[in-house]
Amino acid sequence: MLVFFYRNLSITFFNFHISGFQLVRHTPWKSILRNSLLFIINCLLFIGCTGSSEAFLDKAKEQLQKGNAKDAISYLNQAIDKDPENAKAFNMRGAANFELKDYANALLDYEKAIKLDPKDYMPYFNRASVKMEKSDWEGALSDCIKAAKIQPDTAEIYVKSGMIHAALLSVPEAINDFDKALKLKPTEINALYNRGNIYFQTKNFEKAEKDFLAAVKVDSRFAKAFYGLSIVQQKMNKTDEACMNMKMANRLGYADAKTALDSFCK
Repeated sequence: MLVFFYRNLSITFFNFHISGFQLVRHTPWKSILRNSLLFIINCLLFIGCTGSSEAFLDKAKEQLQKGNAKDAISYLNQAIDKDPENAKAFNMRGAANFELKDYANALLDYEKAIKLDPKDYMPYFNRASVKMEKSDWEGALSDCIKAAKIQPDTAEIYVKSGMIHAALLSVPEAINDFDKALKLKPTEINALYNRGNIYFQTKNFEKAEKDFLAAVKVDSRFAKAFYGLSIVQQKMNKTDEACMNMKMANRLGYADAKTALDSFCK
C-alpha cells in the first residue's frame, strides 16, 4: 500500500586631576569595576528594551531555519511582548509549536493570528495542518478553502486540500486539487506523487507511471516515488524497469524496497 506525504562595547576610563594642588585622584579599582559592570548591564538592558518586534521576528526566522524551534519561540515571545498585535509573530510561533508537536498551543497561536489579520492565508493553511494531525479532515478542508479564497494562485494549498480529499476518499476532488496545483507549478513534486498514488489505487497504471516518472525526474533522490514507480511497472509487467527502479529505491534507503527486491527481483 502506498502512503501520502504528507552585535561590542568599549569603555574608556579617565583619572581625575585637580590643578593647583597637583593632586591626582585615582578612582579605586573596585569602584571602577563595579561602575563598569553597571554600565555594561544598563547598556545591554537598553539594547534589549529598544529591540523592535520585527528584529525579534527576524531572529526567530533564523532559528526556525536552523531547526531550533525552542529558541525561535523565545524570540517570538519577545516579539509579541513588543507588539501584541503582530499577527506574523503569532503565526510563526504557531509553526514553531507545531514543530515541537505542541498542537494545542499551535492552534491557539494560529487562531490569534487569524483574528489579528484575517486576510493572510498562511494561518488558515497552517491551522489545517494541526487539524489534519487531529484527524479533523472536514475542519482542515474548510481552512484550505478559506486559504485558497485569499491566495488562489498558491500551489501548496491545493496539494494539502488534495491530500485531505484523499483521506476523505473523495477521489475526483483530490485529483482535481492536484491538477490545480500542477497547473500553477508543474514541478510540484508532492502533487505528482500523491496523484500518482491515487491513480495506482484506482488501477489507472499508465497515469500512475507517468506521475511517478515525473516525480523522480524532479527529484532523482525521491526514494518513495521510485518505489511507487516500481510497483506500478510490476503491475504493467515491465519487469526489468520495475526491478531497476526498486533497486534505486533500495539504494536510496526506502525501507520496504529490500523486501520487495527479494520478492520479485532475483
